[in-house]
Amino acid sequence: NIGLAVLVAAASGCATLTKGTSQTVTINTDPTGATCTLTRDAKPLAVINPTPGSMPIEKGMGAITIICKRPGYQDAAGTMTSEFQAMTFGNILFGGLIGIAVDAASGAMHEYPAMVTITMIPEEFGSAAERDAFFERMKATLVRESAEVKERIAVRCGASDCTRELEAADAGTRAKLAEIDQKKALAKVRGQ
Repeated sequence: NIGLAVLVAAASGCATLTKGTSQTVTINTDPTGATCTLTRDAKPLAVINPTPGSMPIEKGMGAITIICKRPGYQDAAGTMTSEFQAMTFGNILFGGLIGIAVDAASGAMHEYPAMVTITMIPEEFGSAAERDAFFERMKATLVRESAEVKERIAVRCGASDCTRELEAADAGTRAKLAEIDQKKALAKVRGQ
């Protein structure tokens, strides 16, 4: 059973334009010490063991799938998508839902976030209160990151040009909040 992964970039703000066809990506987990496998187009890219760890990757438009495993935690999965560099927000909370896809044969115009953190869900919580606090923190992080993404959208393009992207951000937030509630309902509590 693959658990919910909330992906949050470590840095905020817009990315700067960079040249070249490769970049370094750092994968972290909360908690650290997981083994993460990265694939793109069903081809293995790298294994980070243990997290945190960095690796060079070729830029491109293909999504990178990340699957992390750690004893005592549910497997966590996430998708890291590239965005046109000028529009990279430093945040992949919505799996790249927000951004502009621009064709570039070399892939040099597309860049992945420099760092992501995947939150891993324990296989079992010590108490219902511990479980509830864990998922409330996940929701608070999601709401905070969503507000930051929406603010960057509004600054970048002005209110009149951003309706579709802002609506997509809201829809993504609602879907992730529902997913967190579902994971909370399925979470195991010791003794129950």
